[in-house]
Amino acid sequence: MSLSVLLTAAEEDAEQFCASLAGKPVSLLHHPLERYEALGMNSTIRDTLNRMEDFENIVHGSKRNARFFIEKLKELNKLKDARQQLNLALNQPTADYLEEENIPAIHPRAEGKAINLMEFMLRVRRLGTTLYPCGDKTSEDLPGLLQELDIPVEELVLFRLEGPREEELQQNKNVLQDQQPEVVLFHSRRSVNRTRAAFPDLDYDEIRVISGDQAVTDKLEREGIPVDRQAAGSWESLLEELEVELPRPSTGR
Repeated sequence: MSLSVLLTAAEEDAEQFCASLAGKPVSLLHHPLERYEALGMNSTIRDTLNRMEDFENIVHGSKRNARFFIEKLKELNKLKDARQQLNLALNQPTADYLEEENIPAIHPRAEGKAINLMEFMLRVRRLGTTLYPCGDKTSEDLPGLLQELDIPVEELVLFRLEGPREEELQQNKNVLQDQQPEVVLFHSRRSVNRTRAAFPDLDYDEIRVISGDQAVTDKLEREGIPVDRQAAGSWESLLEELEVELPRPSTGR
């Protein structure tokens, strides 16, 4: 017996989370309502990548950010330049991805917390101008935290967040018409609006709701959706809350 769980996060964001569900009694209904689309090569991207030597550090806040960065480096044949810089990764999956591209990367702690990375930069005195590949309107705390420490940061926008394509959305709607999930994961405040708009027929009186953090819970409650469990703002904590809901194996005599 498995638990049917609806997740609407972009594939790139939920990659590790989905991998962690392998072997667990979960029937995952992963219907992304978000997708990331690379920006075309523009003068800002080209000029920034052509002056890589101006940066003391390159900070990769996620594997997703690193992927779009690598794509643009390959377009300009600039991978060699990036390999000569100090590349800092927020977590192990991001560091592993960079290593696959033969870019040596350092990450301070396995937990992937911004404070650990900032403490490392202070400890090794890497306080010069930092390049931070990122997306348009994808809220990330790390650049602001670095600026608070007077570390100059240049955010390089490489991709944008979009909604699902119409044909994908219709396919997702068709699936959920036949199978209503037992649990819905709201990983962000944005996911509340997108899920309600895409799947208006979900019956929250019959569904267990897990919220990503307090801000998501507040938004859900304002929308009249009761929250059963609340995570602590990370994918790891969301997994922990979901595991509490999973069916337990029967203990035979």
